Amino acid sequence: MAPGIDGAVSLTEQDFTEAWENLNRRVELNIIKAFSIVESGGRSGFNALNLPIIAYEGHIFRKYTKRKYDQTHPFLSYKYVKKAGPEWQKNDIDQLSAWNTLAKAYALDAEAAIKSCSWGMFQIMGFNYESCGYKDLGTFLKDMKSNAGKQLNAFLHLCNKNSSLLSVMVNKDFYNMAFNYNGSDFGDYDVKIRRTYESLEKGRR
Repeated sequence: MAPGIDGAVSLTEQDFTEAWENLNRRVELNIIKAFSIVESGGRSGFNALNLPIIAYEGHIFRKYTKRKYDQTHPFLSYKYVKKAGPEWQKNDIDQLSAWNTLAKAYALDAEAAIKSCSWGMFQIMGFNYESCGYKDLGTFLKDMKSNAGKQLNAFLHLCNKNSSLLSVMVNKDFYNMAFNYNGSDFGDYDVKIRRTYESLEKGRR
């Protein structure tokens, strides 16, 4: 739980412009901004603890530990029933709780614990570290703790690696953006992304 900030915790207009260029100017700049706002809850990629925003997903921990801790640690390792179920709500009620939950899971299986959290401004799941351009989880974790720019860079790698995600971002297909990024149980994520994008577009006029 030691902070590792070595740069800015929020993104500048220049950062977003460079991100737009990184995606070959195919994805509208405000689509990228909308992702950052919705995923971070309108905050920076960091919390009041000077740690990256996270959400712990016990069903992912269960997967990577092969259900080893289902009986002994039912709030760390549990079956997926619905989005934000009772275990999730207890573990992620606030960022201190989320990080304390991660610490408990980390003590049992460090690699599985990192893979089981969504990280930073774009809430990238740890198990996606290779798609984000990392060879190992340790470097991914270090960068997620470092600054908002590295969190953005991981997101851009993920977009470039995932042709389906990139395509729906280009086409402003909000339903499939939500499905691709958050799975089938995405709630009203598509509506949030669309409304945020539309609000940003209005601000340009």
